[in-house]
Formats: sequence, C-alpha cells, structure tokens
Amino acid sequence: MKKPGVVSNWFFGVQTKEEKKLLSDIMSDTDPKFLKWAINQIVNWRNLTLAENVKHIHGTSDRILPYCFVHADFPLHNGGHFMTVNKSEELNKLLKALL
Repeated sequence: MKKPGVVSNWFFGVQTKEEKKLLSDIMSDTDPKFLKWAINQIVNWRNLTLAENVKHIHGTSDRILPYCFVHADFPLHNGGHFMTVNKSEELNKLLKALL
C-alpha cells in the first residue's frame, strides 16, 4: 500500500515526526483488500440495535468520522482519528473514570 502523504496525515490528525512514521508503518502493513472491505462496511453500516452497556468515546476533531455525525456519550476535546496515540493520557483518564 502507498505510504501516507500530507492529505492522509491531515485526515488522521498526525503532527509529529514520530506519529507520521507510525501512520506510515501502519498504512504500509495494511492489506489493500482489507482496507477496501473495511471502508465499505463503515460507509454502508446500518446499525438498528443500540446496546445499553456501550459508552461511545469520540474525538471532536476526527476528520475521518466527523464528530458532528455521531452521537458520542463522551467527546474527547481535539481528539482525532489517531487519538489512541496522541491523546492517550486523556483517553486513559476517561477510561479509568468510566471503569
């Protein structure tokens, strides 16, 4: 798979040299057939069942799955699609509070 460029870095919200390298490694390791399948599943997902015990955490700055289109229980301020990496401390605090 082609390495991410400026556009991919922007969409994922990566900024540092280390984040860009990690995203590049992830994208290089991603099977193109799987990626196509996964995108199709997300775009065409029509979930009609709302589980009672699920807590939705979503970044307010996610450019891939924009916050304005979801109904998150817990917004992570300025969290993007890469927030498990670059907002991990804030995310961990929230997860500990929820547990």
